[in-house]
Amino acid sequence: MVIEHITQLGMPLERWTHKSCTAEFGVGDDWATLYFIQSTEPGRGHATTLLVSARMYYKNRGKRFSGTVPLNSRMADIYKRLEIQVSL
Repeated sequence: MVIEHITQLGMPLERWTHKSCTAEFGVGDDWATLYFIQSTEPGRGHATTLLVSARMYYKNRGKRFSGTVPLNSRMADIYKRLEIQVSL
């Protein structure tokens, strides 16, 4: 996993990469929220591996881990399997 600090539209984010997958998280004092995730090789498990690692990383730092509303059924399925709560 590679973690970079970036700014998108004036908002600081942490960008994670794992193999064909890239994800961006907003991070606060006690929370971390997935804002974006994309894989160039869907179905290979790269997004799942990245999310499991990120969830453990942030939870070990005392942060509540969640995701934005999933925009497709594949992402909704990953949220359900990994028990990722949707932030409102």
